[in-house]
Amino acid sequence: MTVMALVSPAFAQTIEVEGLDAAKAFAPGIDVAGELPRSAWTGTDANTAIALLEAIQGDSNHPIVSNMRRRVVLAGLSPPAGAGDAFDRARIEAAQDLATPDEYELFAARNPAARDPSLRAEAAIAQGDLETACTISDTITQGRGESFWVRLRAACHEHRGETALAELARDLLRDRGETAELVVPEPPKGFWVEVMALGEAELIAFMDVAADWPAPALPLVIEPEVEASDPIDLNALPADDVVAEAPINLLPPADDLAVLDLNNDAESEAEPEVPPAAASAIDLGAVLTDETDRGTARLFRLGLDGDAKAVSEFVRRAKAAGLDANRVLARIPALLDPTQMAVVDLPLFARYAVATGDIPLIQALFVATEDLELQQRLALASDALGSGYYDKPLGDWLEMDLETGDAAALGDVMIALGLGARLSARADAALRDYDLSGSDISSLLDWIAVDQALDRGAQAETLLRLATLIPDAGTAGDRGSQEAVRLYRVLKALRQSGFSDLANRLAAYEFLRGL
Repeated sequence: MTVMALVSPAFAQTIEVEGLDAAKAFAPGIDVAGELPRSAWTGTDANTAIALLEAIQGDSNHPIVSNMRRRVVLAGLSPPAGAGDAFDRARIEAAQDLATPDEYELFAARNPAARDPSLRAEAAIAQGDLETACTISDTITQGRGESFWVRLRAACHEHRGETALAELARDLLRDRGETAELVVPEPPKGFWVEVMALGEAELIAFMDVAADWPAPALPLVIEPEVEASDPIDLNALPADDVVAEAPINLLPPADDLAVLDLNNDAESEAEPEVPPAAASAIDLGAVLTDETDRGTARLFRLGLDGDAKAVSEFVRRAKAAGLDANRVLARIPALLDPTQMAVVDLPLFARYAVATGDIPLIQALFVATEDLELQQRLALASDALGSGYYDKPLGDWLEMDLETGDAAALGDVMIALGLGARLSARADAALRDYDLSGSDISSLLDWIAVDQALDRGAQAETLLRLATLIPDAGTAGDRGSQEAVRLYRVLKALRQSGFSDLANRLAAYEFLRGL
């Protein structure tokens, strides 16, 4: 196609004609939070990239680790130099682990390599869907003698009752000295599979039917306009008092913003009262003891009506079925009272707030609880999310805790230092009383690899390497000194590589580990 432009003769001599750059390879992706620049694989060779992608075995139970991996695998990036079919396959197999079914369907539609018959068949087998894998196998004309297809055909013949044909295929594999049996896992099925596969409107309708309960008219949910909130900075407040004055991005808002005395160690002996949720004809007490799918669906309905206890129990049952709590919470379009959330299950809702970067929710939970220790955890998380540590002092109370030799205080201080807090002479002296020495050779090599990736500006590689060094989210108890130092180094490396948002969120999540 010829493109013509009208140019004034007076300016014609200023026009420069340049050749187009060569087209660059691009691996299409889907929209993910915190999308990387397209050049994020720059500085990493194809073999290293393939090894890092193949090392991703399933999704992590740590939401920040999942976020880091999703940014690399699911986003659209230019492949590393020299990448070919092996890179495409490794990326697509990692995407199958990290993406939701809806996300993967879109991802596969945008990536021609994902439509490769063997990849589609492998994906079906991984889901326990032998029927679909067999349908794909039936269409294969080229490469039918490859071991994968022979093994699959043997399983398909067995599935269809064609025993003699199945044995012939297996004999061929045995003659090659190869495994003859195809392992097909049990397909996921049941209530939770359907729950996680439905869209929001379909999910609500399905839950109404499952609960055998007519759907009440849903209130129109309007997000209140809330300006960006500052984190809860304990260092910036008077020594004796902490005042929380943040807007709350939830309904109904807290009525009072109390003045809380951090020096008061007295604990209230009165049992906290759970404020009443929205009125409903469903009896929560009866539903909590009903472990059937019908009872679980009714919990969902109560959750939509604003009952935090029902939401908490709904998520607990989902976790028992092996689902990610954060993904389940994201499926419930409910407005909950922060006071209810704080009393019913503060750890659940606080960690969800961190995973979604919701500072107003953390502030609302801070106001809603009277437990001093919990308030300190929430304040630390709020400061981390809001970049409240960079070039700021650690603060007296963190330094005092450090001087007690407490392992938890060591972890807190290391996280703050990793986010750029100032190391005072007082904290420096206290840290020298801790045993921070010693490291096994494999850990040392991991850090050398991270440093090398940082030096090359290899952002995608840096994220995938750091993701393997973050402590598991399920780890309980205080951090040991080595784990505290590791967190410091991870946070520092994230900031050095331009991922301050991930560093902030990881720090906030780790501050809440002790809840």
